[in-house]
Amino acid sequence: MENAKYDSTQPFAHSRNTNVNFNYVWDAPTQYWIPQQASSLSLSYILNNAKDFINKFGSNPDVGQSVSLTAPETVWDGSTEYVFPPNEGTGIQVKSDDGADTQNIVIQGLDENFEKQNWSGTLNGLNEVNVDGTWTRVFRAYNNDSVDLNGLINIHASGNDALSYAQINDGNNQTLMAIYTVPANCTGYFTKYQTTAHNPSSSSEIGYTIHMKTREFGKVFRVKSISSAGTSHEVTKEFNFPNMLPPKTDIIFDIVSANGNNGSVDVEFNVALL
Repeated sequence: MENAKYDSTQPFAHSRNTNVNFNYVWDAPTQYWIPQQASSLSLSYILNNAKDFINKFGSNPDVGQSVSLTAPETVWDGSTEYVFPPNEGTGIQVKSDDGADTQNIVIQGLDENFEKQNWSGTLNGLNEVNVDGTWTRVFRAYNNDSVDLNGLINIHASGNDALSYAQINDGNNQTLMAIYTVPANCTGYFTKYQTTAHNPSSSSEIGYTIHMKTREFGKVFRVKSISSAGTSHEVTKEFNFPNMLPPKTDIIFDIVSANGNNGSVDVEFNVALL
């Protein structure tokens, strides 16, 4: 076939051989239109060329039966609908609800330019500790010490401990957040997720509807996948054609229905960064 590659959209329509029954797609690495089946954006290409792999695990330990589309609960330690930090960035603080906690804590997220940012510091019990830098996103924190945490650790907006951006629940020693944001210098490809649930207080079965949602920068959240997980069954979804996530795209998993109280919902997901 002549003109197998096109370097712009201009000759595309009148130059392609209409006897060939496949579409052309824009191949970003080579900057050409190429036959779809030959695109280097296949799953194998993404996995072989990714500069980083993100594996996130989140858990909502106490889901209420009142969850709904208008009042969801996010799969994170807070068991509430998650609120992201502002896009222009904010200051954050960290503290424990136990005065004996003086462990070293690492916080991970994105700075005011939506680029990766880490902070390491020491807790001061019930007192707020100022975290260096400006933060647009917080998606992980963990105990980097040799001693277990005694209390609940709250990472919150400066001067407002009610506005929590991450928590470390007692016994976990790290956050469990099914939340992530693609850094500004990367494109993400969502490849797989798994949802599970259990009822720690009873053998009664509980079913849940879970929405996987993404939000491109400056836009609204869109539902990209819906799962119906339960305490007697799990759900695994693999994307043979990975979901492309532009820079600064937010990912979140929300529980929007439940037919029982006080169950726990867990989500694990994978993102490749190019």
